[in-house]
Amino acid sequence: MKARVSTEWLSGCSGCHVAIVDLHEKLLNLVDDVEFVRVPVLMDEKGYPKADVGIVEGAVRSEHDRHALEKMRESCGKLLAFGTCAAYGGPSGIGWLYGRDAILAKAYGGNVSDAKGSRVPGGASKLEESVIPIDEVVKIDRYLPGCPPHPYFIAIAIRDLLGVESIPLSPMTVCSECGRRMKKTEGAKLSKGEVSANDPETCFLSQGVVCLGSVTLDRCKAQCPNKGVACAGCAGPSVDLIREPHLDIRSMVAKRMAMLTGIPEQEIRDYIQGEAKTFYSYALSSPVMYGKPTVELREWAAEAAK
Repeated sequence: MKARVSTEWLSGCSGCHVAIVDLHEKLLNLVDDVEFVRVPVLMDEKGYPKADVGIVEGAVRSEHDRHALEKMRESCGKLLAFGTCAAYGGPSGIGWLYGRDAILAKAYGGNVSDAKGSRVPGGASKLEESVIPIDEVVKIDRYLPGCPPHPYFIAIAIRDLLGVESIPLSPMTVCSECGRRMKKTEGAKLSKGEVSANDPETCFLSQGVVCLGSVTLDRCKAQCPNKGVACAGCAGPSVDLIREPHLDIRSMVAKRMAMLTGIPEQEIRDYIQGEAKTFYSYALSSPVMYGKPTVELREWAAEAAK
C-alpha cells in the first residue's frame, strides 16, 4: 500500500515545491512508494485529505498561512518543515525587524508610487504581527532547511519519513563539501559587497571575502562556493550555532577570517553587523538567531539605516 503525501505552500516563493519536481529519476523512484494527494503547484485540491506525511514550505505570514498549517497538522501523521522559510522564516523574515503596522504604513502610507488613497486590498488575509517559523505554531517531526534543499537531501528526508530507508542527515557545514582550500594569506583586504574572489582554489575567507560556509548547515553540497560564489547561508545555521547560545555568525566568521588574513577582527565584525540584513537574512526571524544574547538585529538594522 502506498503512503499518502500531502504538501502545502505558505509564504514563500514555491522554489521548494519546484525542487520536489526537480528530483527527476529520484521522484520516479518515490512514486513507487507514495501517492501524492495534495500538491498546490500540480493539483487542484482545495481540501486537506488525510495523509501519512505532510510537507510544508514557507513561513507563517498571514492568518491564512496559520489556518492552512493547522489543517496540515490535523490531517498528516508526520510533518516536515521543508526549506529554510519553514524552518527559520527565510528571507521574508526580514519583516520581523519592523512589525506589521510599520510594514503596512510603508506599503500603503503614501509612497510616491502609490495611487492616492491606496489601501490594503479588501478580502486580503490579515497579516500576522511578524514572520513566524512553522514550529512556533504546530509540532514538527522533521526539519529540512535549504533554499531549496539539494535533491539528494530531499530524497533522503522523504524516504526516512515514509520509513522506506533511514540514512542519517549530515551535521556538517557547507565547508565540508567545498573544494576550496583554507590557508593563511598576506596582504588581503576586506572586500565589502563582494561575493567572488580571484583565486578559484582558495577559501573566500582567505581572500577577504565574507563567506558563510563555515557557519551554515550543508543541505546544498556547496553548490555556490564550488561555482565561484561565496555562501550566503541559505540553508540556515550550522549545528554548533544552533546549540551554543554564545556563538553567532558575526563573531565566528570574523575570528576565522582575521586568523587567516590578519585583517583586524573588529573591522570584520563591524562590517557584518552593519550588513546584518544580508548576512543574517535567512534566519533572522527565528529565535534560534534573535534569541542569542549577543545578537541585536533590530538595533543593528536601525543603526545601519541612519
